[in-house]
Amino acid sequence: MKLSNLILFTIASIAFFYIQLWDDRIVTPLYLFLLGFSTIYGVYTKNINMAHIAGFIFILTGISHIIFETGLINEATPEENKLLQGTLIYGTQLLISLLIAIVLIFRVQTSRALSKSKNIELTHFDGVFHWIFIYMAAVNLLALLENIAWSYFELKSWTLIYDNFEGLIYIAWALCCGALLTMMICSKKPTEQLAQ
Repeated sequence: MKLSNLILFTIASIAFFYIQLWDDRIVTPLYLFLLGFSTIYGVYTKNINMAHIAGFIFILTGISHIIFETGLINEATPEENKLLQGTLIYGTQLLISLLIAIVLIFRVQTSRALSKSKNIELTHFDGVFHWIFIYMAAVNLLALLENIAWSYFELKSWTLIYDNFEGLIYIAWALCCGALLTMMICSKKPTEQLAQ
């Protein structure tokens, strides 16, 4: 099976699976589990590049999950102030997505600052992950702007992003998990075997 077909099949399968679940109480822990598993797998196989990529995403996504699960934002803002609440929710997610994208853009430099391993190098997958989180940042920015239009300017028909927010995020998560699973598969098989 060619590498490109393998990647597309993996991503399509995960996207289909996530969208079928369509419940953040199931999908978010599953996503975090896959990130954690990828990190552990990278450590176990001594693939420091995979361990760092998955680990950075896992830690920052975990922080985001903790912020929202503990209700820090909802407790900090009055529920009747939808403009402030939406701005904090989408603004926080926007900042976290941008932070992950920046960390992944400078992943090799960050990894070298954290580890003295000589195996830290730029991989083919380093060119993929930051784009996923730039996409997520764009979705959160559009959601933030839509929330402002909805709550401040009373444009109540502007709910396109809000109505499809979970699906748009699940697509990014599926891309991320698909790329990580493909990275695991590629780390076990030589490139020549994948090309056949």
